[in-house]
Amino acid sequence: MRVLLIDRDPTELTGIRWFLHTYFPGDVTIEMCTAINEAPQSIQQFEPEVILLNIDLISNNRLTALYRVLQKQSGTILAMTTEPLFKNALRAIDLQVAHLFVKPIDLEVLKQKLTAISLRTPKPKVAYQETSDESFYYRLFLDSKTSSIETNIHFTMIEPEHSEMFNKLFNWLQQTPIFYHMKIYPLSDRIVCLFQTDDLKIVEKDVRTLMKEWWLSHNSSLNIGIYDGEPTTIKNMYTLTERALYQSFYEGFGHIFYASKQFETQPLDPLLTPEEQQLLISSLEDGNLEAVKAFLYRLSNEGIYYEQDDLRIHLTSVLAQIRRFMLKYKLHEKAAIEQNYRQLFHLIIEHPIFYTILNSIISFTQRLIELAREARLEKRADYVELAIEIIDQQFQDSGLSLPFVAHKLGISPNYLSTIFSKKQGLPFKRYLQQVRIHNATKMLLETDFAISEIALLNGFDDSNYFIKIFKQQIGITPNRYRKA
Repeated sequence: MRVLLIDRDPTELTGIRWFLHTYFPGDVTIEMCTAINEAPQSIQQFEPEVILLNIDLISNNRLTALYRVLQKQSGTILAMTTEPLFKNALRAIDLQVAHLFVKPIDLEVLKQKLTAISLRTPKPKVAYQETSDESFYYRLFLDSKTSSIETNIHFTMIEPEHSEMFNKLFNWLQQTPIFYHMKIYPLSDRIVCLFQTDDLKIVEKDVRTLMKEWWLSHNSSLNIGIYDGEPTTIKNMYTLTERALYQSFYEGFGHIFYASKQFETQPLDPLLTPEEQQLLISSLEDGNLEAVKAFLYRLSNEGIYYEQDDLRIHLTSVLAQIRRFMLKYKLHEKAAIEQNYRQLFHLIIEHPIFYTILNSIISFTQRLIELAREARLEKRADYVELAIEIIDQQFQDSGLSLPFVAHKLGISPNYLSTIFSKKQGLPFKRYLQQVRIHNATKMLLETDFAISEIALLNGFDDSNYFIKIFKQQIGITPNRYRKA
């Protein structure tokens, strides 16, 4: 699109020219004329499709050369005026001006007007070697060993922030005139754009403008991958650019990713270790949200990246421990919580941004901790099961006792003693001793530890007391048990 700017103020014209070059990169040619007596010649030589002129400079005499040239102008005239006087409005009407701007010009309105004009203007044909869209897809999926090297294009790939915006993005790219010089090919969830240029800087400028315009018109972000390596096949460019776009899982949207700047991934065991399971459950039981955050944020250390699939499996393992916590406090019986849990599972599997997943897990966990605290206060939790879990985790601690566990659960020792004996059929102390003796029998068979050491490792400070309790429950002493 050829645009001629006519005004005596070169500073203002330079600013308008900069704006147009920024938002219509590569698709607009701009000339400036600051001498009113030279304007007729500029119009005749340049043959602009759009003229933006200061209408204050035109006299009322319709016989002047400029007036006659403007009346014969086949393109669109846009006018600007310093003073919105009635005579200037009449002059604009007489010249059939498409729009009269009052200085300072609203550049967004100017952009809209030029875009509408460009849509009505036939576009020049770009000398593109490809004969059909089908040949692009053929080359994309063709064996790279037999396909040709591409040397006259720049390969880019665009993905929208929200998948439901895909069709809108494709239609918008087709209808946006400032990008008519690129070829557009939709894939399942991304759009390939091929630029007919060897200049990477032009491509970078174009895609930055594209990202900004999409944000302004749709309040949504894009990620764009650019192949910036040596000439290769379409298939190779696609593979390397797609891999670069994987970084959006960590970086989010609104970025440009280059194929030459790939990150290296570190190994990650996707399943939680027993120690990690215990740490997570303990943090939940203690209501320690900061510990949960620290546990999750260890996966997002700056400069350390893991494979997406490993991370997603790892987070489903985290969710499995959260599920155990829900069941203990019967939180799964709340319809809204159960629905949120299922939504969170799908989020972990499907969502494209890692930090969104992490923050959603933390938010959900915070809600569970609050509900579990309420359940304890309302005595709706299964305190016996919670007490048994504490015993299983801490039976090696000689200080573990009924009052300690009751305090940890937020209930009275008498209440815990009553419900424990009723449900388990034996007192708390007797159950704790059974757990300790059961583990001691395994250690007697599987280790060479001394009897006194096994006693200490199972919560008995006094080895003689350990031998006494062991004989009561097993029928023989620890030493004879080991020999037998």
